[in-house]
Amino acid sequence: MPATFAKDLCGYRAHGKPNTSDASEAFSVELGQALFEVLGVDPGAHGDEPTGGPFADRVAADLRSRAEDAGSSTVVTPEMSLNMFEQYKHVGALRGMKPDASRELRRALDRAYALIRRKIVSPPRDLARAEELILNVETALSEEIERRRLLLEQVGVESLLKLDVTASRYRTPTSDPELLVGLSLKWSLRTDRAQDCRSQGAKMAALRRGPMPHFAAVTMEPRPYMLNLLAGGSGDVDCVYHLDLPALTTAVEAVCAGRPLRRTTLETFRRMVAQRRVQDYDELVARVLQV
Repeated sequence: MPATFAKDLCGYRAHGKPNTSDASEAFSVELGQALFEVLGVDPGAHGDEPTGGPFADRVAADLRSRAEDAGSSTVVTPEMSLNMFEQYKHVGALRGMKPDASRELRRALDRAYALIRRKIVSPPRDLARAEELILNVETALSEEIERRRLLLEQVGVESLLKLDVTASRYRTPTSDPELLVGLSLKWSLRTDRAQDCRSQGAKMAALRRGPMPHFAAVTMEPRPYMLNLLAGGSGDVDCVYHLDLPALTTAVEAVCAGRPLRRTTLETFRRMVAQRRVQDYDELVARVLQV
C-alpha cells in the first residue's frame, strides 16, 4: 500500500510544472505529469517541493500512527541527531570537553587554600612552606590545562549527523534507545542530494559501535536514472522507498514502453524493482513494525 499522504504533497509550481520534476528537463516534466495523472492530482493543486521539516513530520507521523495501531514499542521521531542512540552516543563526545579546570575543582581548591592559610599562621617557615605548596599546585594545574588544551586542538571532532526520521526501541527502561531504522528523506533527487544520502550511510557504518541500523532513502522522485544513483547497489544505502511505487511503475511504463530511445531507462527501472533496490512505501511500514 503506497503512502496515503503522497498525493496530498503533490502539486504544481508557479510555472505549472510538477513539484516532483526538474523544470528544465523535458523528460522529468513529462514523467512527473504522467505520475500525477495516475495519482489523480488535481490540475489546480499548487505546491512547492515539500522538503525538510514538513516532509519529515508527515512521514514520521504516519509511521508512528501505524506503529501505535499495531501495538509496537517502536519509537518513531523526526529530526534526531545520531548521537542520541546507543550505537552512536560516543559521536561528538569531545564537543563539550573544555581544557579549563571545572568549577567544582576550583571551588574545592579555594576552600583548601583558605583552610591552610587559617590553620598555618606560624612559624613563618611552615607558612612559607604552605604557600609554596599552594603555588606548586596552581602551577601543576595550569600546566595540565595547557596540555589538555593542546591535546583537544589535535583531536578531530566528528560532525553531528542528523537523520530525517528514525525508528528506535528501548531495550531496557534506563538504556539509551537503539537505532533500528534511519531514513533520509528527499522529495526529489539531484546528484548532490543523492551523494548526501550515500555519505550519510557510509558515515553511519563507519561510526557505529553495535548493530548497523537499516538505512534507506524515502523519495517521490520519478526518474529511474536518478533513483539509480541511490539504488544502483553502492551499499551505502540499503534501498530506496518510493511513496507510491505502483503509480510510478504505471507512469514509467506509459512514457517509456515501446520507445526505443527510452528502453534503457525502462530496463533500469524494472531491474531496480526486481532486485528490490526500489521498494514501495508499505515495505518500509512493514520494516518499522517488525523491528
